[in-house]
Amino acid sequence: MTGRGTKAGKPARVAWATVGGVRIKHPNKVWWPAEGITKLDVANHYAAVASRMLPWLKDRPLTAERCPDGIGGECFYQKNFEHGLGPNVPTRAIPAQNGQEIVHYVIGGSVRTLLTLVELGCIAVHVMNCRVGSLDRPDWLTFDLDPSSGEFAEAAKASLTLRKILQELGLHSYPKTTGGRGLHVLVPLRHGPNQERVRDFAHGVCQEMARRSPDLITTELAKAKRGRRVFADWIRNAFGETIAAPYSVRRRAGAPVSVPLEWDEVEPKLDPNRFELRNIETRLAQPDPWAASLLRTQRLPDLPLRQGLPKL
Repeated sequence: MTGRGTKAGKPARVAWATVGGVRIKHPNKVWWPAEGITKLDVANHYAAVASRMLPWLKDRPLTAERCPDGIGGECFYQKNFEHGLGPNVPTRAIPAQNGQEIVHYVIGGSVRTLLTLVELGCIAVHVMNCRVGSLDRPDWLTFDLDPSSGEFAEAAKASLTLRKILQELGLHSYPKTTGGRGLHVLVPLRHGPNQERVRDFAHGVCQEMARRSPDLITTELAKAKRGRRVFADWIRNAFGETIAAPYSVRRRAGAPVSVPLEWDEVEPKLDPNRFELRNIETRLAQPDPWAASLLRTQRLPDLPLRQGLPKL
């Protein structure tokens, strides 16, 4: 770290710090005022989790959730980096969903790329379900369980219904906290089915969840019609849709982290906000719950899902 000179009696104002070979300007800028968490703290977090996080970012288009002045300032999502971020941060020109414009996505895979985004004020990193070489052939599908009540316990209960259905279909699944009150469940896939097919399948599974647990789970798109039920969201399964990457910091009080879980940890009493930037090293000292998922490929069952799953 390098700092500017000081005058007698005044602490140094640090001009920049180097993390992972990337110069982080204004590292002492406070991004979470209540907790005193700085830009440098975020950079150090991503450097610490990189070995576990980067396999989930490699060759994937990324969206940056930028808050240059911290969580109390203006925040926005950025996916188009038309002017590039330097020769060591790859971008790829990809047609947008409407087919009428080109989006220059940052492509994940390196510590330098990740930390360059932090230098630009990125707090959360969002990632697609596909890689640049096969944008219409996802290699995972995701279920986002969003409790309308705001209670994680409800999402945890709903996830057990989801897991049982997936097990009946012969599919292994992997849960993680969202960094909020919900839960993500990821299913690794073998290349083959296109985005539409994967989304139809996910929709069918969500419909079956709602059929089995109608008082707990809904697929109702209108929030006003969900009541206090958990929304089983299949919509994230499409080109251009994203989820918060595993180990991403979230833009919320306390700087919670989206953390992979073992299934036996998914209990109603679990407090997802206990996983945060300030204590993530405790989690990293434990085995990676998702290590096996990196080696697993699964064929999507060949079922007619447009009208929902057949009763199992």
